[in-house]
Amino acid sequence: MNEISLMRWGTRALLASALLLAVCAALVWVAQRPQFDLQRIEVNGSLRHVSRTAIRAAIAGRLQGTFFTMSLAQTRAAFESIPWVAAASVRRVWPDRLVVTLVERHAVGLWNDGRVVADDGALFDVNPAEAELDGPLVDFSGPPQMAGEAVARLHSFDALLASLPASVAAIDISERASWTIRTNGGQTLELGRDVPLGSVPARLAAIVTNYPTVVAQLSGNPARIDARYNNGFAATRP
Repeated sequence: MNEISLMRWGTRALLASALLLAVCAALVWVAQRPQFDLQRIEVNGSLRHVSRTAIRAAIAGRLQGTFFTMSLAQTRAAFESIPWVAAASVRRVWPDRLVVTLVERHAVGLWNDGRVVADDGALFDVNPAEAELDGPLVDFSGPPQMAGEAVARLHSFDALLASLPASVAAIDISERASWTIRTNGGQTLELGRDVPLGSVPARLAAIVTNYPTVVAQLSGNPARIDARYNNGFAATRP
């Protein structure tokens, strides 16, 4: 390629680059025009706890940009900052609408530090009275990092106790990871540590299986059952 051809190629490349920059600048200018501001926010979801007031407070001053320039990730984060919101999805709908779908947390109990426990094990700060709308709440006590496991075990504990019939009213986990259950009938079931793995549910299953025999021997329901033994458990009267 001779020098003249090279100069012509370079000139054309510069012109093309300038034209591309001009087009991009024009598109950015257009995208930022007020006529493309979002006019409506539509919120969907089966919501019992998330109020319009909470939504307005969460997004106030945080939704920036127009239909084209708004960050969906930042917008989603604004909605997910609402304590009762477990997840949010957002999408633009032409020409001026934002559609938001919220998934609420479902409360299953109260942790001993005052926070509400969700069915996914999350701990969050809300008014406990609001949580009662989701049904009876279990009292949890123990290291907060055990919340996820405590909720997971709650369902299996209730399933095992259903044949008595009874349900879990409280779960206590000691610093040494020893598990204790209190039933809705006021009975205390000490299950010990889950060593080896699976020991805790196995001990509870043994209590349930032998419960009729225990009741017959005590002539009534026991107030406390200590299953922290390798070869059985001890039951005491009220």
